[in-house]
Amino acid sequence: MHNKRLIWQLYPSQLLITLGALLAFTWYGTSSIRSFQLNETAARLEAQAQLVANTVAVYLGHDDITGLEAFCREAGKKSTTRLTVIAPDGKVLADSDEDPLRMENHNDRPEIIAAISGKIVPSLRFSQTLQENLMYVAIPLQDGGKRIGVLRTAIPVTAIEQALSAIYHKIVWGCLVVAMIAALVAWFIARRISKPLEQMRSGAERFSRGDFAVRLQEEGAEEVASLARALNEMATQLDIRIQTIVRQHSQLQAVFSSMVEGVITVDTAERILNVNESGAKLLNVDPEKIKGKSILLAVRNTHLQSFVKNSLACASPIEGEFSSRMGADGQEKYFYAHGTRLQDRQGHIAGALIVLNDVTKLRRLESIRRDFVANVSHELKTPITSIEGFAETLLDGALDDPDDARRFVAIISKQATRLHAIVEDLLALSRVEQEAKREEIVLQELPVVEILQSAIQSCTPRAEEENMVISLSCAPTITARINSALLEQAVVNLLDNAVKYSGKGSTIRVEAEEQQDEVLIRICDNGVGIAPQDISRIFERFYRVDKARSAKLGGTGLGLSIVKHIVTAHHGHIAVESSPEKGSIFTIHLPV
Repeated sequence: MHNKRLIWQLYPSQLLITLGALLAFTWYGTSSIRSFQLNETAARLEAQAQLVANTVAVYLGHDDITGLEAFCREAGKKSTTRLTVIAPDGKVLADSDEDPLRMENHNDRPEIIAAISGKIVPSLRFSQTLQENLMYVAIPLQDGGKRIGVLRTAIPVTAIEQALSAIYHKIVWGCLVVAMIAALVAWFIARRISKPLEQMRSGAERFSRGDFAVRLQEEGAEEVASLARALNEMATQLDIRIQTIVRQHSQLQAVFSSMVEGVITVDTAERILNVNESGAKLLNVDPEKIKGKSILLAVRNTHLQSFVKNSLACASPIEGEFSSRMGADGQEKYFYAHGTRLQDRQGHIAGALIVLNDVTKLRRLESIRRDFVANVSHELKTPITSIEGFAETLLDGALDDPDDARRFVAIISKQATRLHAIVEDLLALSRVEQEAKREEIVLQELPVVEILQSAIQSCTPRAEEENMVISLSCAPTITARINSALLEQAVVNLLDNAVKYSGKGSTIRVEAEEQQDEVLIRICDNGVGIAPQDISRIFERFYRVDKARSAKLGGTGLGLSIVKHIVTAHHGHIAVESSPEKGSIFTIHLPV
């Protein structure tokens, strides 16, 4: 619906009122003037009739019709008035302008009827005799109290009409001038009233857009000024409240976006209202594309959908845990969820707030801890059991047999050596971790080739026993900030594994190169390789890919774990490329 502007509601109404008043005044004025003129004319005709009434009565009393006609013509000529004498029966006896014999009976004329009854009633009508409008006034003629006739005076009203017409023209032109002036005044008044309101409308539109820089002018009528003050006060309060809301929204958005936990809000129909960046990453979804979608369609996890349903149904906060395979890697993730119901100001259910914590690492660490406890228990239990068993055998009488005693003591020594190696590796691993945390490991800018040569020399005897060759490719100019003893230990551990798991006559390559901002050290073999599912766990303590083979080849199961912590202490990282039966490549990345 289109609403008219205020000025087009005020101005036409004011103009119509003004024009209506002018028309009413004009009509009343012209009517009054006409009535006044006619009344004056009627009064003059009556006066003239009264002046000649006695003379006409004398002529009638003497029955002197000829003298009466002559008197009427003479008197009518002098007074420019038509004089007519009518008998009581309506017959025209004399007339100043026409021959009475040719005039019809006048007993039906209204002024004659009124005069015969003793009244004087002016009459304005068209004269068939003279063919023009005349005003008639008739008075009764009496002689000795007896009505002997009627004297009628008449005058043409053409002159009156002409005079009135001229007055009418002047009045009309005057009214037009007044109407134009009134239109201008009405326009000015309408503009004066509507302009402040239009300014307030513009100001209110600015306020609605959030522009509170310019205030309304508090001027004009008291009502308008009061309205402007009220709008300005409203704008001030709105500005303060909007700034407060924006500031609070920014703070909440900052908190919402910076939270590590995933936060999801849903409505009562389980449609997603909002989700923060952490939640989108945890669920592997686009936060903009899933808004308004059902939680089940957006995430496609029945466990999460069931948790949301329970959060909406339960009045108190709930907690739960579920798993899901999300992301391109397809790995299973574990989530700990906290859900609470949202309510509006009336206490009605408005939705639910779901907070997600990714506990995948925690669950994996728990799994690693369990595996570590089981593995370390197994690794320690095996030599201890052997030592305990053979010691009991010796005590039970095997000492009396020198051959058995020597063989059992040798086994006890071997297991004790293995147990000592495990303890030494655990202490070494713990020492590296502690020194790395306290940043007590001293790093120096040293040539890498010397460390690699020393490590190769340590492993060469074992390699020669298996008819293996260890080659080295490293430029003498390559240097890095390293701890020579620790880095040598890491390379020795990697070379020792390469020797263990490579076939006889194999070639093990040790390469070093400098790339941009890091130094790469590679130990390459063509041994049995590592399955893809085991690569992510080979650096765990006591984790063995092939337990039977590893136990046969010896070792503590801590070598790669020690390597990882040594590389981490150098602020680097280690990567593995391997395939079963195709060998492995261990790459140490050291920052320049």
